[in-house]
Amino acid sequence: MATTIQTSPPDSGPRRGLPRWAWVLVALLTAVALVAVAVAVFAVRGRTVVHPAVPPSPAASASPSRSASPAAATLADGCLGGVAELDRAVLAAQRQAALTPAGAASFTATVIRWAFAGPPPPYQQVTAKQVLTDNASSAARRSLSSTKDLAGSTGGVDFTDGKYYVESFDGDSAIVSYVGGANPTLNGVPQGAVLLSGAVHLEAVNGTWHYRDLTSERSIEDLQRIGVPYSGGC
Repeated sequence: MATTIQTSPPDSGPRRGLPRWAWVLVALLTAVALVAVAVAVFAVRGRTVVHPAVPPSPAASASPSRSASPAAATLADGCLGGVAELDRAVLAAQRQAALTPAGAASFTATVIRWAFAGPPPPYQQVTAKQVLTDNASSAARRSLSSTKDLAGSTGGVDFTDGKYYVESFDGDSAIVSYVGGANPTLNGVPQGAVLLSGAVHLEAVNGTWHYRDLTSERSIEDLQRIGVPYSGGC
C-alpha cells in the first residue's frame, strides 16, 4: 500500500510556539524526501515519470482506443524471459518476443526490469551492446542503472499489476507506453510503493527487438485509464 503523506497541519492547529507556515514546510519537505528516494533508484535522466502509487482509476475500455496502432489479440507478458538473472532474462526475452504489438510490449517490460534494477545486473554494460540499437539515444543509454550511483538504494520494477499502450507499430518499429510498480528500499528500509511510467522506442534489427529511446508519451492517469493489463509479472 502506498504511503499517505499529510501535507497540511491537523484541523486543531499547530502546536503552541510554531507558526502554521512552519508545519506546512515540514510536511512538504517530508513529501519531497520520500519522492527523492524513489527517484534515486528508478528515475531516468530522460522523461520517465515517477509517482507515489495510487489505486488505478476504472478503465474506460478493456482495449486501446482506435487512435492507437492495431493491438494483438494475445496480451503481453510482463515477465518474458523469466525471473532468472536479468542479463540472461533480457536476452531471452529478445529472442522470444515476436515482431508484433504484444511482442513489443512484452519486450518493453523486460527491458524496464533489466534497465532499472538496483543493484544493476552484473553484466549490464556488456549486455547493453546486444539490447541497444547502434543509434540508441542518450536517454536510453543513461536509463541503465549501472550508469548511476544508487547510494544504498535498491529495488526492481514489477509488472504484475502493470499496463501498456502501443502508441505506434509498423512491424519494423514500435513505441510502447508502460506503467509498472516498484517498492524501493534505502539501506534496507522500505520507502513505500511507487508507480513508474514512460515510453520505450523499439526497432527491429535482424529479426529481434532492440531498445532505441526512452521518452514519456502519456501520464500515469491516462495509462491507468486506457492501458491494457499485462498477463502477468515478476
